[in-house]
Amino acid sequence: MKVKTITLEGETGFTAKITRSIPTEGLECILCELLDPKGKRISVHHVSKNDKEDQWSMAECIQFHLDGCRGTHSMIYDFFRYIIFFAD
Repeated sequence: MKVKTITLEGETGFTAKITRSIPTEGLECILCELLDPKGKRISVHHVSKNDKEDQWSMAECIQFHLDGCRGTHSMIYDFFRYIIFFAD
């Protein structure tokens, strides 16, 4: 079983859509799209499937937007868990 897409919504109204990319030219990554409370896309990130630091950095970004504050390690880890679903 593979997870294809997860959409997360925070208390701030921001959402993050995490998607398994379609391989093109042998490259595959994790796509993370951040949307404001009105549904307007504010950014798209291409995250490495093999780089845990890149995945952690994306988790920090998602946590900040969805929670509205800089989070603790455990708060960020909650979002990191969702990103690693796509790293297999």
